[in-house]
Amino acid sequence: MSSKINVANIVLGHIATLADPSGKRSLMDYVTFFAVPSVVAAVACFVGYNLNKDVSSMLVNFGAIFTALLLSVLVLVYDQESKLSLLKDTDPLYEAKKTLLRQLYYNICFSIISSIVLVALCFAHSVLDGVVSKVEFGGYGVGLNYAKYILTPLVIFVVVNLMLTIVMIVKRMHAMLTI
Repeated sequence: MSSKINVANIVLGHIATLADPSGKRSLMDYVTFFAVPSVVAAVACFVGYNLNKDVSSMLVNFGAIFTALLLSVLVLVYDQESKLSLLKDTDPLYEAKKTLLRQLYYNICFSIISSIVLVALCFAHSVLDGVVSKVEFGGYGVGLNYAKYILTPLVIFVVVNLMLTIVMIVKRMHAMLTI
Protein backbone atom coordinates (compact mmCIF):
# COMPACT_ATOMS: atom_id res chain seq x y z
CA MET A 1 0.00 0.00 0.00
CA SER A 2 1.22 3.48 -0.76
CA SER A 3 2.60 5.30 2.25
CA LYS A 4 0.43 8.27 1.30
CA ILE A 5 -2.79 6.40 2.11
CA ASN A 6 -1.54 4.04 4.82
CA VAL A 7 -3.55 4.92 7.93
CA ALA A 8 -2.21 2.15 10.17
CA ASN A 9 -0.36 4.64 12.40
CA ILE A 10 -3.56 6.60 12.98
CA VAL A 11 -5.52 3.45 13.87
CA LEU A 12 -2.74 2.22 16.18
CA GLY A 13 -2.45 5.69 17.73
CA HIS A 14 -6.19 5.74 18.39
CA ILE A 15 -6.06 2.30 19.98
CA ALA A 16 -3.16 3.47 22.17
CA THR A 17 -5.42 6.24 23.55
CA LEU A 18 -7.69 3.57 25.04
CA ALA A 19 -5.80 3.71 28.32
CA ASP A 20 -6.16 5.02 31.84
CA PRO A 21 -4.62 8.40 32.69
CA SER A 22 -1.63 6.48 34.05
CA GLY A 23 -1.03 5.03 30.58
CA LYS A 24 -2.13 1.49 31.49
CA ARG A 25 -4.36 -0.21 28.89
CA SER A 26 -7.99 -0.12 29.95
CA LEU A 27 -9.97 -3.33 29.52
CA MET A 28 -13.24 -1.41 29.89
CA ASP A 29 -12.23 0.89 27.03
CA TYR A 30 -11.59 -2.13 24.78
CA VAL A 31 -14.95 -3.61 25.79
CA THR A 32 -16.69 -0.27 25.16
CA PHE A 33 -15.11 0.47 21.78
CA PHE A 34 -14.80 -3.04 20.32
CA ALA A 35 -16.99 -5.58 22.16
CA VAL A 36 -20.13 -3.43 22.40
CA PRO A 37 -20.18 -2.57 18.66
CA SER A 38 -19.44 -6.23 17.86
CA VAL A 39 -22.35 -7.43 20.01
CA VAL A 40 -24.74 -4.89 18.47
CA ALA A 41 -23.65 -5.95 14.96
CA ALA A 42 -23.96 -9.66 15.84
CA VAL A 43 -27.46 -9.18 17.27
CA ALA A 44 -28.52 -7.29 14.14
CA CYS A 45 -27.13 -10.09 11.98
CA PHE A 46 -28.82 -12.75 14.14
CA VAL A 47 -32.25 -11.12 13.84
CA GLY A 48 -31.76 -10.75 10.07
CA TYR A 49 -31.58 -6.96 9.90
CA ASN A 50 -30.56 -5.48 6.56
CA LEU A 51 -29.97 -1.79 5.86
CA ASN A 52 -32.52 -0.21 3.57
CA LYS A 53 -31.79 2.60 1.13
CA ASP A 54 -33.12 5.32 3.46
CA VAL A 55 -30.94 4.26 6.38
CA SER A 56 -27.94 3.87 4.12
CA SER A 57 -28.51 7.35 2.69
CA MET A 58 -28.84 8.80 6.18
CA LEU A 59 -25.58 7.13 7.25
CA VAL A 60 -23.77 8.54 4.21
CA ASN A 61 -25.00 12.01 5.20
CA PHE A 62 -23.95 11.35 8.82
CA GLY A 63 -20.47 10.32 7.67
CA ALA A 64 -20.07 13.28 5.32
CA ILE A 65 -21.26 15.84 7.86
CA PHE A 66 -19.09 14.48 10.66
CA THR A 67 -16.05 14.35 8.39
CA ALA A 68 -16.41 18.08 7.75
CA LEU A 69 -17.08 18.90 11.40
CA LEU A 70 -14.19 16.79 12.63
CA LEU A 71 -11.81 18.46 10.20
CA SER A 72 -12.81 21.77 11.80
CA VAL A 73 -12.19 20.34 15.27
CA LEU A 74 -8.80 19.12 14.08
CA VAL A 75 -7.91 22.72 13.22
CA LEU A 76 -8.99 23.74 16.72
CA VAL A 77 -6.73 21.08 18.25
CA TYR A 78 -3.81 22.32 16.16
CA ASP A 79 -4.52 25.90 17.27
CA GLN A 80 -4.65 24.83 20.93
CA GLU A 81 -1.36 22.97 20.53
CA SER A 82 0.37 26.06 19.12
CA LYS A 83 -0.97 28.17 22.02
CA LEU A 84 0.11 25.53 24.53
CA SER A 85 3.69 25.53 23.27
CA LEU A 86 3.94 29.18 24.32
CA LEU A 87 3.10 28.20 27.92
CA LYS A 88 5.58 25.33 28.19
CA ASP A 89 7.58 26.85 31.04
CA THR A 90 4.72 28.51 32.95
CA ASP A 91 1.83 26.02 32.86
CA PRO A 92 2.04 23.28 35.51
CA LEU A 93 -0.44 21.18 33.51
CA TYR A 94 1.58 21.44 30.29
CA GLU A 95 2.38 17.71 29.98
CA ALA A 96 -1.20 16.64 30.75
CA LYS A 97 -2.58 19.09 28.19
CA LYS A 98 -0.02 18.00 25.59
CA THR A 99 -0.98 14.34 26.12
CA LEU A 100 -4.67 15.21 25.87
CA LEU A 101 -4.12 17.11 22.60
CA ARG A 102 -2.13 14.20 21.14
CA GLN A 103 -4.90 11.77 22.09
CA LEU A 104 -7.51 14.08 20.63
CA TYR A 105 -5.53 14.27 17.40
CA TYR A 106 -5.53 10.47 17.04
CA ASN A 107 -9.21 10.16 18.03
CA ILE A 108 -10.33 12.83 15.57
CA CYS A 109 -8.24 11.42 12.71
CA PHE A 110 -9.58 7.92 13.47
CA SER A 111 -13.15 9.26 13.42
CA ILE A 112 -12.58 10.92 10.06
CA ILE A 113 -11.23 7.65 8.65
CA SER A 114 -14.19 5.78 10.19
CA SER A 115 -16.60 8.20 8.54
CA ILE A 116 -14.94 7.64 5.17
CA VAL A 117 -15.09 3.86 5.70
CA LEU A 118 -18.77 4.20 6.65
CA VAL A 119 -19.53 6.00 3.39
CA ALA A 120 -17.61 3.35 1.41
CA LEU A 121 -19.41 0.49 3.18
CA CYS A 122 -22.80 2.09 2.53
CA PHE A 123 -21.88 2.47 -1.14
CA ALA A 124 -20.81 -1.20 -1.33
CA HIS A 125 -24.02 -2.20 0.46
CA SER A 126 -26.19 -0.33 -2.04
CA VAL A 127 -24.33 -1.95 -4.96
CA LEU A 128 -24.51 -5.48 -3.53
CA ASP A 129 -27.99 -5.31 -1.97
CA GLY A 130 -30.01 -8.19 -3.30
CA VAL A 131 -27.01 -10.02 -4.78
CA VAL A 132 -26.97 -13.58 -3.50
CA SER A 133 -24.03 -15.86 -4.16
CA LYS A 134 -24.65 -19.59 -4.23
CA VAL A 135 -22.04 -21.81 -2.65
CA GLU A 136 -22.32 -25.58 -3.05
CA PHE A 137 -21.13 -28.13 -0.53
CA GLY A 138 -21.52 -31.79 -1.47
CA GLY A 139 -24.47 -31.17 -3.75
CA TYR A 140 -26.25 -28.80 -1.38
CA GLY A 141 -26.48 -25.12 -2.29
CA VAL A 142 -26.33 -22.33 0.24
CA GLY A 143 -27.14 -18.72 -0.68
CA LEU A 144 -25.14 -15.90 0.88
CA ASN A 145 -26.45 -12.36 0.78
CA TYR A 146 -23.24 -10.30 1.16
CA ALA A 147 -25.04 -7.03 1.84
CA LYS A 148 -27.19 -8.50 4.60
CA TYR A 149 -24.76 -10.82 6.37
CA ILE A 150 -21.39 -9.14 5.83
CA LEU A 151 -21.80 -5.45 4.99
CA THR A 152 -24.73 -4.65 7.30
CA PRO A 153 -22.90 -5.93 10.42
CA LEU A 154 -19.76 -4.04 9.34
CA VAL A 155 -21.77 -0.84 8.87
CA ILE A 156 -23.40 -1.28 12.29
CA PHE A 157 -20.01 -1.92 13.94
CA VAL A 158 -18.51 1.21 12.35
CA VAL A 159 -21.52 3.38 13.25
CA VAL A 160 -21.59 2.30 16.91
CA ASN A 161 -17.80 2.60 17.22
CA LEU A 162 -17.88 6.02 15.54
CA MET A 163 -20.63 7.32 17.83
CA LEU A 164 -18.76 6.13 20.93
CA THR A 165 -15.53 7.70 19.65
CA ILE A 166 -17.32 11.00 18.99
CA VAL A 167 -18.64 10.97 22.56
CA MET A 168 -15.06 10.41 23.77
CA ILE A 169 -13.85 13.31 21.59
CA VAL A 170 -16.53 15.61 23.00
CA LYS A 171 -15.58 14.63 26.55
CA ARG A 172 -11.89 15.22 25.87
CA MET A 173 -12.61 18.54 24.16
CA HIS A 174 -14.62 19.56 27.20
CA ALA A 175 -11.74 18.60 29.49
CA MET A 176 -9.25 20.46 27.29
CA LEU A 177 -11.27 23.66 27.19
CA THR A 178 -12.14 23.66 30.90
CA ILE A 179 -8.71 22.82 32.36
